[in-house]
Amino acid sequence: MKKIVSMALVCVLLLGCVVALSSCAKTISGTYKADAGIASGTYQFKGNKVTITKEVFGFEKTYNATYEITETEEGGYEITFTYAEGEEADDDLKGTLSFSEGKENDVTYIKIGGVKYVKQ
Repeated sequence: MKKIVSMALVCVLLLGCVVALSSCAKTISGTYKADAGIASGTYQFKGNKVTITKEVFGFEKTYNATYEITETEEGGYEITFTYAEGEEADDDLKGTLSFSEGKENDVTYIKIGGVKYVKQ
Protein backbone atom coordinates (compact mmCIF):
# COMPACT_ATOMS: atom_id res chain seq x y z
CA MET A 1 0.00 0.00 0.00
CA LYS A 2 2.85 2.34 0.89
CA LYS A 3 4.48 1.76 -2.52
CA ILE A 4 1.24 2.55 -4.39
CA VAL A 5 0.75 5.83 -2.53
CA SER A 6 4.37 6.91 -3.06
CA MET A 7 4.20 5.95 -6.78
CA ALA A 8 0.99 7.97 -7.18
CA LEU A 9 2.64 10.93 -5.44
CA VAL A 10 5.65 10.74 -7.76
CA CYS A 11 3.35 10.67 -10.81
CA VAL A 12 1.43 13.72 -9.55
CA LEU A 13 4.67 15.62 -8.92
CA LEU A 14 6.03 14.76 -12.38
CA LEU A 15 2.79 15.84 -14.02
CA GLY A 16 2.94 19.11 -12.09
CA CYS A 17 6.51 19.73 -13.31
CA VAL A 18 5.53 19.06 -16.92
CA VAL A 19 2.59 21.48 -16.72
CA ALA A 20 4.70 24.15 -15.01
CA LEU A 21 7.53 23.92 -17.53
CA SER A 22 5.30 23.80 -20.59
CA SER A 23 3.40 26.89 -19.46
CA CYS A 24 6.68 28.85 -19.49
CA ALA A 25 7.00 28.59 -23.27
CA LYS A 26 6.12 31.81 -25.06
CA THR A 27 3.35 31.33 -27.62
CA ILE A 28 1.24 33.45 -29.93
CA SER A 29 -2.42 32.99 -30.77
CA GLY A 30 -4.60 34.44 -33.45
CA THR A 31 -4.21 35.58 -37.05
CA TYR A 32 -1.63 38.14 -38.16
CA LYS A 33 -1.34 39.69 -41.62
CA ALA A 34 1.17 41.75 -43.57
CA ASP A 35 0.36 43.48 -46.83
CA ALA A 36 3.33 44.42 -49.00
CA GLY A 37 1.57 45.59 -52.16
CA ILE A 38 1.74 42.75 -54.67
CA ALA A 39 2.46 40.19 -51.92
CA SER A 40 0.74 39.45 -48.64
CA GLY A 41 1.23 36.94 -45.87
CA THR A 42 -1.13 35.61 -43.23
CA TYR A 43 -0.03 33.66 -40.15
CA GLN A 44 -2.55 31.67 -38.14
CA PHE A 45 -1.05 30.71 -34.77
CA LYS A 46 -2.63 28.07 -32.55
CA GLY A 47 -0.64 26.45 -29.75
CA ASN A 48 2.83 25.73 -31.15
CA LYS A 49 1.53 25.33 -34.71
CA VAL A 50 1.31 27.93 -37.46
CA THR A 51 -0.39 27.95 -40.85
CA ILE A 52 1.33 30.34 -43.25
CA THR A 53 -0.57 31.57 -46.31
CA LYS A 54 1.34 33.60 -48.90
CA GLU A 55 -0.31 35.37 -51.80
CA VAL A 56 1.70 36.82 -54.69
CA PHE A 57 0.06 38.17 -57.86
CA GLY A 58 -3.17 36.40 -56.89
CA PHE A 59 -1.52 32.98 -56.46
CA GLU A 60 -1.87 31.47 -53.00
CA LYS A 61 0.42 28.95 -51.26
CA THR A 62 -0.07 27.45 -47.79
CA TYR A 63 2.61 26.02 -45.50
CA ASN A 64 2.23 24.24 -42.14
CA ALA A 65 4.92 24.38 -39.48
CA THR A 66 5.59 24.38 -35.77
CA TYR A 67 7.36 27.24 -34.05
CA GLU A 68 9.27 27.96 -30.89
CA ILE A 69 10.03 31.38 -29.40
CA THR A 70 13.20 31.63 -27.33
CA GLU A 71 14.93 34.45 -25.49
CA THR A 72 18.35 35.57 -26.72
CA GLU A 73 21.31 36.34 -24.49
CA GLU A 74 20.79 40.05 -25.25
CA GLY A 75 17.21 39.92 -23.88
CA GLY A 76 15.40 39.88 -27.22
CA TYR A 77 13.49 37.00 -28.78
CA GLU A 78 13.93 34.65 -31.74
CA ILE A 79 11.39 32.45 -33.47
CA THR A 80 12.32 29.12 -35.06
CA PHE A 81 10.09 27.52 -37.68
CA THR A 82 10.25 23.75 -38.17
CA TYR A 83 8.57 21.92 -41.04
CA ALA A 84 7.61 18.25 -40.92
CA GLU A 85 9.62 15.85 -43.06
CA GLY A 86 8.20 15.90 -46.57
CA GLU A 87 6.41 19.21 -45.93
CA GLU A 88 7.37 22.05 -48.26
CA ALA A 89 9.08 24.91 -46.41
CA ASP A 90 8.53 28.62 -46.95
CA ASP A 91 11.86 29.97 -48.21
CA ASP A 92 11.41 33.22 -46.26
CA LEU A 93 10.74 31.43 -42.98
CA LYS A 94 13.37 28.76 -42.59
CA GLY A 95 15.29 28.34 -39.38
CA THR A 96 15.60 31.06 -36.76
CA LEU A 97 14.58 34.71 -37.22
CA SER A 98 14.30 37.74 -34.95
CA PHE A 99 10.96 38.15 -33.19
CA SER A 100 9.22 40.94 -31.31
CA GLU A 101 5.68 41.93 -30.44
CA GLY A 102 3.98 45.12 -29.37
CA LYS A 103 1.04 47.45 -29.59
CA GLU A 104 0.75 50.84 -31.35
CA ASN A 105 -2.42 52.95 -31.44
CA ASP A 106 -4.45 50.02 -30.06
CA VAL A 107 -3.16 47.76 -32.87
CA THR A 108 -1.39 44.57 -31.77
CA TYR A 109 1.46 43.41 -33.99
CA ILE A 110 4.39 41.01 -34.24
CA LYS A 111 7.63 41.39 -36.18
CA ILE A 112 9.27 38.33 -37.70
CA GLY A 113 12.62 38.94 -39.34
CA GLY A 114 11.87 42.68 -39.34
CA VAL A 115 8.53 42.33 -41.18
CA LYS A 116 5.52 43.68 -39.30
CA TYR A 117 2.32 41.60 -39.09
CA VAL A 118 -0.88 43.14 -37.67
CA LYS A 119 -3.35 41.09 -35.62
CA GLN A 120 -6.66 40.60 -37.41
